[in-house]
Amino acid sequence: MTDGKPLTAIGEWKRYGMVPLAAMIGYSTMAIQTYGVGPFVTSLEGEFGWTRAQVMIGLTISNTLGVFFNFLVGVLADRIGPRRVGIAGVVVKASAIMMLATASSAILSWQLLWVLVGIGAVLAQANVWASAVASRFDRGRGFAIAVALSGSSFCAAIIPVIATWLIGEFGWRMAFVWLGGGWMALALPVVLLWFRGERDEQREAAKDANAAGQEQAQIVELPGLSIGQGLRRPAFWQLLVASFAFASYTMSVAPNLVPMLGEKGSAPAQAAVLAGLVGVVGWIARSSAGFLLDIMSARLLGTIVFLLPVLGCGMLLGDAPSYWVLTACVVSFGITIGAEYDVVFYLVSRHFGLKSFASLMGGMLTVGAFGGAVAPYFSGWLHDTFGNYNPMLMVLMGLMALGALAIATMGRAPAEYALQRH
Repeated sequence: MTDGKPLTAIGEWKRYGMVPLAAMIGYSTMAIQTYGVGPFVTSLEGEFGWTRAQVMIGLTISNTLGVFFNFLVGVLADRIGPRRVGIAGVVVKASAIMMLATASSAILSWQLLWVLVGIGAVLAQANVWASAVASRFDRGRGFAIAVALSGSSFCAAIIPVIATWLIGEFGWRMAFVWLGGGWMALALPVVLLWFRGERDEQREAAKDANAAGQEQAQIVELPGLSIGQGLRRPAFWQLLVASFAFASYTMSVAPNLVPMLGEKGSAPAQAAVLAGLVGVVGWIARSSAGFLLDIMSARLLGTIVFLLPVLGCGMLLGDAPSYWVLTACVVSFGITIGAEYDVVFYLVSRHFGLKSFASLMGGMLTVGAFGGAVAPYFSGWLHDTFGNYNPMLMVLMGLMALGALAIATMGRAPAEYALQRH
């Protein structure tokens, strides 16, 4: 307690600090598909004779499911609480990654397996984890959301190296088994023990009171707009543009980074290490961005972070960039991939409040999923057509410039949706 005064950011962390940490581990499960498929590309091409576009169609299928179900899962998290949705996401997603080991030479088998991966991905999407965190934090919300979403950076930092090593030691089939099984063993106990949002706590308290024959406590609505009210705000549509650009960028760069670096002159092991640098930089950038969101303009920060890939992609257009140029490009990728969704989530929570946060953020993720569904296949098609990644890089430069413009032209967020927790 704080003698009637609202909790400070430090006070929020003392009381609820395990929630964003558990969300970070739970959300890392979502990122296995994004950062883990790259090292498997050459093995699948070699064994089955598939094109790169055919390999990447799995990511397209997974993200297509998100187009149809991200919003509905957000509504579900707002209705029943994020805890139950997140637990289901960890179990389904990790199990589906393990099942990729059963793929056969028939491309249909690969596609059907990715339907299962997509179901797990929808249940483990970012707004499920962030909604619980946002309901616990106000003064320190930016940094807390950043910690939760850093699960993807944690995954990006180690998955390329681990997957490359597992493939070399055990072959690609057992590598999928170890990745999925290992992640479930890590994430599920943590989520079960410590992941609870405000809605989860209220519903558990009401259930306990009912079981004890006591009067059921009323569930208090969180402050904010309804879904319909949020959809009528111009800021919602600007954030949709930014979300589409960012997801298209991420789902083009992340799965293609290892082979793209290889084409630019890096040896396989070196390319894997450089790709892992995305996760390390992303983790640092996400934490830094979260801290900055609590003390500076989110619009300014978002505009800067969106513009970095324009520079990074431009630097990578050369035929034989040096090792240090490649490193600088990877760092620019890592900063944006690590920080940008922090900005989007934070802006949604401030512009629309928490009442329908998971639902409205589900709308952002739906548009992002559409971009993510198209991007892997389109980037693979561009490579197959032109024989290199330069056309993909030029398309991404234009998209990210558009996203920067959308963020920069947003208005100020209203101040009435702050939590007043003592």
